[in-house]
Amino acid sequence: KLVARKKPIIYQLDDPLYLPYKSHSNGYLSYLKFFGKIKEIIKISKSVIANSTHIREYCLQYNKNVWQVPSVVDTDQFIYKPFDKNLKRVCIGWSGSQSTLKNVKLVENPLQILTEKNICDIFFIGGTEFNLSNVNYTARNWQAETEVEDLRNLHIGLVPLPEHPWNKHKFIMKTAQYMALGIVPVGTPMASNLEVIRHGENGFLAGTDNEWIEYLTILSEDNRLLNEMSAKCAFEAQEKYSLQANMPKVIEAFRNAVERKS
Repeated sequence: KLVARKKPIIYQLDDPLYLPYKSHSNGYLSYLKFFGKIKEIIKISKSVIANSTHIREYCLQYNKNVWQVPSVVDTDQFIYKPFDKNLKRVCIGWSGSQSTLKNVKLVENPLQILTEKNICDIFFIGGTEFNLSNVNYTARNWQAETEVEDLRNLHIGLVPLPEHPWNKHKFIMKTAQYMALGIVPVGTPMASNLEVIRHGENGFLAGTDNEWIEYLTILSEDNRLLNEMSAKCAFEAQEKYSLQANMPKVIEAFRNAVERKS
């Protein structure tokens, strides 16, 4: 608060840190954190940048100078290359961190059905052991140097999200990254997926096993639809989720803070 009297604070909030939570590393000690400090920081900030609608709405309770800027994709690296129009076999996949490997387990049954149908390949990035039974897949660990090239193996990107208080508030970066490369997302209807994925136009929202099976099968068997959605994904990622597209809002937020510093 002393600093805020002399210098403008620009606060960027990418996670719903105001929600009490138990972390994997700290366990119940997490609850000793002062979660109420988030609203106090928002109050004394000159500008607040929030990356999701839920977080923006929370911030607006305590500050009127809030800009919603999604987590942006580096489109200088995530460069769209159209799929082969005569694609012989589609690859469905997932990319994530070690802490989110368990998310793939949420779609184990649909992946089992797809394995039985043998209509696609399945490829995971982020680990090598996913504890899936009766699912034929290949996998490799995530590496920054090969991230984009590894993702280019995918044509359809899985975005399964577990029920968790945090997830409902978040901007799901994975969805935007898939789209920038033209990878068509199929995801849980939760958080920013509800806004980013336009069901049936640039991807699909799947809330049940039967829906996962239906939409993944449709995309695996319809090359024309897959390519149309892929092109829409890449265009929308460039228009909405790139740094270039969001730069004016970031600049406006900074200018607002500087102009109001007195």
